[in-house]
Formats: sequence, C-alpha cells, structure tokens
Amino acid sequence: MVILGRLRHAVFTLALTICLSEIAQPQEDNAFSLSPATHTSFYPEVMCAHCIVPTWDRHYLLHLEIDKDPSLVTMYDRDGKKVVEGRVTVQGASRISLRAAGATQGGRIVAAGGATMADGSNQHFIAEIGATGHTVQVIQLGDFSPQQVCAASDGTVWALGYNRRSNDSAEADTNILRHYDFANGLLGGYVSLRSLSAARDAVLLVESAHESSLRCEKDRVSLLFWSASHSVAQYVVVNTYSQEVAHWRVIAPFAEAKANGFAVTDDGEVFVSLTGWSDSESTMRHGLYKLQATPGKAAVTLIPVGGTVTAFKCHDCGHALPDGTFLGLYGADGDELVVRRTGDGWGLAWAKVSMSVSCPD
Repeated sequence: MVILGRLRHAVFTLALTICLSEIAQPQEDNAFSLSPATHTSFYPEVMCAHCIVPTWDRHYLLHLEIDKDPSLVTMYDRDGKKVVEGRVTVQGASRISLRAAGATQGGRIVAAGGATMADGSNQHFIAEIGATGHTVQVIQLGDFSPQQVCAASDGTVWALGYNRRSNDSAEADTNILRHYDFANGLLGGYVSLRSLSAARDAVLLVESAHESSLRCEKDRVSLLFWSASHSVAQYVVVNTYSQEVAHWRVIAPFAEAKANGFAVTDDGEVFVSLTGWSDSESTMRHGLYKLQATPGKAAVTLIPVGGTVTAFKCHDCGHALPDGTFLGLYGADGDELVVRRTGDGWGLAWAKVSMSVSCPD
C-alpha cells in the first residue's frame, strides 16, 4: 500500500499543475529546442487521473497492475496497443509482488520483485516474461531487494536495489547496482550506497522511484539520484566494457528542483526533466534540460531546452495552461523523447531535441 500511495501521490501532484495559470518563460539563451510532436498516443487503460503511474522503457510503456494482481504487468507499444500481459510465477511461492519492470530489445518484459514462499520466507527475484505472457526464466537474488530493473542488449539485466542485511555486518555488500545473467546469476556489483550518502536512511535514495532512475544502453548503464531530503544530486555512469564507474554532481538550476523524468536516447544524449514548488513565490516550475557530463569535471552541465522551462502562479485556477506546455519526461524511444504536454489529455507525445537555429539580425 505504501508503493500504491506514492504512485498515486505522483499522479495527484502532476494533475495539480494543470490548474495553474499565469505562465512565464524565463529569458534564457537556449542552445536547444524541442520539436512539435511527431507522434501522439493514448493509453486510457493505464493513464488517467487515478491510475498508477506507468513507466517507459525502450519502445514500450509498462504498467504494474497492483490494483488487480500484484504479480501482473502489462506492456503497450507506441501506438497504445497492449502487446503483452504477463503474470510472474516463481516455483514454491504463495504470493508475488512486483516492484519494477523493463523491456528487452526483443519486446519481452523483465520484472523484479519479491515472493513469499510457502514456508513463510521471502525471496527476491528478476523474471523474464515472454511474448505469450508466461514466465520464461527467473534469477533468485538472495537478500538483494530490487527496486528498478533494465535489460542490456546482450541479454543480461541490471538492477538497482539494496541488501536487506547491509546493516547487520560491516562487511555486508552495500553495492546498490548489480549485474545479472539468467544462466550464471550475479556477474558484478557497483556503486556503494555510502558513495552517495552516509545517512542512516540513505537506502531511501534507492527505495523511492522519485529519487532515483536507472537506464541501460549498449555500452553503459546510467543512474540519476536526486533527493532534497538527503542533499544528493548525482549522475553516475558504469562503462559496461571497462567496468569503470564515474560520478558527477548535479547543480540544480533553481532551489526547489527535483527530477521527475530521466532519459537516454539511442545516440547517447541524456535528458532530465525538473519540477519544483516554491512556497515563498507560490510558483510551480517545470523544465526539460540536456545533461552534459565531461570526464575530469566534478559537475555536469544542465542546458535548458528552449520553450520548456516555465513558471506558473496559481491565482485563478479556472484557467488551463496553454496547449503544448511541457509537463514531464517519460523516457526515450530511439532518438526521440517521450513527453507529456498540455493539450494531449492523458496521452504521450514524441518529440526531438535539436540545436536551435538563430537568424542573424
């Protein structure tokens, strides 16, 4: 129920922004711009005012059917068609609860969660679901509790999570990113929790989907951690060939900023969407930023994407925001971004970010 509450709270927060008025766009020298929608699609079964927020991975929208069955996950294509409805099964389990899901390049689902076994013990797992909706294979994870999962192009999977027994021993494995193979199990662990925060409740950075994001690409795995309560904003990349891990600080462009979207395109471009409410100004801000990380530098550069950075004041909530106002980033589909903008209802829009063209005076 905690998970369900958090997800519904995210929907409620997003819905509130639609009533805000007096939109303003900060005057900035924008090197990039977001194109008009090249494609739009609607998902009425899983995107609505009271729906649990779905996630986007590769070319698919994935939805955990927590209200119906905690072991069920559905996958939709870019045209809004349901292509897979899968139920995870684990031998010997009396109850299964999914925590996260991702898509493979071949259109299968990888799902992560926990199982209550017949003897009362708890097991954690990552499962692969085939095109027919049946569980194909399962990896048992021991004490590692997966919170997010993504599939690499080589058939392996990466999971962001934590060791439930990490506080029992100083020698316990505190790596929060793990690499698995369905045939051989654990391949490696990366990114110590202590490298992000020394706080006793630092595990919340991983446990909350609002404070961390995981993306798999062909030659790297990217993570974004953003938590105001822990004073953490970091971008982390694992090179899947060299196994090297790089960290960068992220400096927020406005004081109340928090990340509500993260995407990496097929050509390696990285984007983050930010939102934030200012009590002192009674203002809500939204914006899309291109994230540039340079080896050797301590912090990334956040470059605003022209036309997406906006501020709203709620004096008269009877007025809707102008159509096309950027609200949030869901993910990437090839070299396009999947976003939410006003005027599309509860649908998604596909758009490209390109260099802005300026005309000489």
